[in-house]
Amino acid sequence: MEFCYSLFHPTASKDSWMCWTIIFSMMSLWTSVDCWSYYYSNETMNWQDARSWCKKSYTDMVAIQNQEEIAHLNKWLPKKDTYYWIGIRKIDNIWTWVGTNKALTPEATNWAQGEPNNAKDKKGSGENEDCVEMYIKRAEQAGKWNDERCTKAKTALCYTAACKDDSCLHGECVETINSHRCECHEGFYGDKCEHVMECNQEDVTAPRNGGVQCAHKHGNYTFDSTCNFSCEKGYELSAPGPLRCTASKTWSAERPACNLVQCSRLPRPLNGSIRCTHPLGPDSYQSTCFFSCNEGYELVGGEPAALQCDESGEWNASAPICAAVQCPALPKLENGITNCDVDGDLRFSFGNACHFSCSSGYKLVGPSSVRCSSSAEWSERMPSCDAITCSLLEEESHLITKCSQPLDNLRPNSICSFTCEDGYDLQGAETTHCSEDGLWTEAKPTCQAVKCPRLEAPEKGHINCSKAEQDFNTQCSFTCDHDHLLEGHELMICDRHGNWTGALPVCKAPSPQIAIVASSVAVGAAASLAVFSLVLWLLKRLRKGATKFELNSNSDIEDPPQVYKNSIDSLI
Repeated sequence: MEFCYSLFHPTASKDSWMCWTIIFSMMSLWTSVDCWSYYYSNETMNWQDARSWCKKSYTDMVAIQNQEEIAHLNKWLPKKDTYYWIGIRKIDNIWTWVGTNKALTPEATNWAQGEPNNAKDKKGSGENEDCVEMYIKRAEQAGKWNDERCTKAKTALCYTAACKDDSCLHGECVETINSHRCECHEGFYGDKCEHVMECNQEDVTAPRNGGVQCAHKHGNYTFDSTCNFSCEKGYELSAPGPLRCTASKTWSAERPACNLVQCSRLPRPLNGSIRCTHPLGPDSYQSTCFFSCNEGYELVGGEPAALQCDESGEWNASAPICAAVQCPALPKLENGITNCDVDGDLRFSFGNACHFSCSSGYKLVGPSSVRCSSSAEWSERMPSCDAITCSLLEEESHLITKCSQPLDNLRPNSICSFTCEDGYDLQGAETTHCSEDGLWTEAKPTCQAVKCPRLEAPEKGHINCSKAEQDFNTQCSFTCDHDHLLEGHELMICDRHGNWTGALPVCKAPSPQIAIVASSVAVGAAASLAVFSLVLWLLKRLRKGATKFELNSNSDIEDPPQVYKNSIDSLI
């Protein structure tokens, strides 16, 4: 089929009418003529508006694809030294044909010398030159391209394609300068891709014990027809997936077969036996196997005694096992240890024995071992471990007892320590251990009061003690005859270290001055107040010098609150 070029303009130029005249005159010679028609705008516009103008009324903006088309446009476009927008633009930094988004090929490029250069304008704008213009009928480099800013105003150059919707039935119509051609889709051929490839129907007949269903998109058993195979219950396809008619007129695979479903062979259970029947084939669909156990064993796990091979190639349950009869699980032995002949879940099975021992401090009460009998019962009752304890320690006067365990639960290895209250000495061992057999290793100690050196009454005086033994906390008071004065402590106490709180006092006869004063006081009861005051002052001074003493250096007990007053004190 031949093609022609046409150039149109809204003003119906002289050249365009000439083209139509040629076309009409040639139609008598050709059956049909398909032409590319070119159009250009009266006004200039930016690249985006130019493309929108072309697509609104025509096919699209002209996309230059070869040198022949460039020469044709440069010759037929009427205006000289004119700049036209063409359908090439930089996308992702790649010069690309619009409409197809295909990169510009080296064969189709027609850049002017030194282009593209992405140059800035005279004002120094940094805007990229991402669109393409073509020089028409220039004195230099006519028909060449230049990269330009897309916002510049140029003449729009459009075209109407020769390809129609029905140009290719099952393919893509490709525009060319002198012709167009159909690129057929896979599986089709012919000038308009109107024919489809066919496959052999005999290659997809139903297999034995199965069936087939086919679906056809473009005709019976033609390209892209698919055939799905299926098998009867208990049979399975030898190959998965449907068969497809390919563009080479062959099916994508060999026709599958339907084979009898097979199950895996079941093993004989340990301590048991198996018996199977196979109506269709060994270990295949509908085969059935029966299980039984030896004496003393039983099927466990809740599995059935008979298994059947189903249509999916699986046994309908897991193979059962034969396990020994189990005795009831033994409870935990409190304060003891249970050791069985075997570990794990089988330790309570028939024939196995378990042995018992107690922890330190406990004794075994009952049998030392039991065995699981054939009747699933233990041969003996479960033993127990009773605690070993030492006798309770009774409280003793002044004895302080501290134990590692409560006093009512003194177990082996318990330790008790003893101390005495202040003023008492420990008689016996400071610690008593409870032995493994529940006996104390030492006798219980006692506490004995600390004793001070025995005190005697001073000459011309008397002693009065709270206890005859004169041991810890004993208090001894001292007095003198009526014609003697006490010099020293009136009261002494036995402290916790066995020492008295002071030095032994003495009784001394009064000096002559004291006797005269005392006598004067007794006779002159009616003396003046000034004289009586002087006497009292003298008595205080004398008493202060008579009663000074030093406490024993190792005494840690304060002076007793009670003070025994002598005859001089009674006068003050």
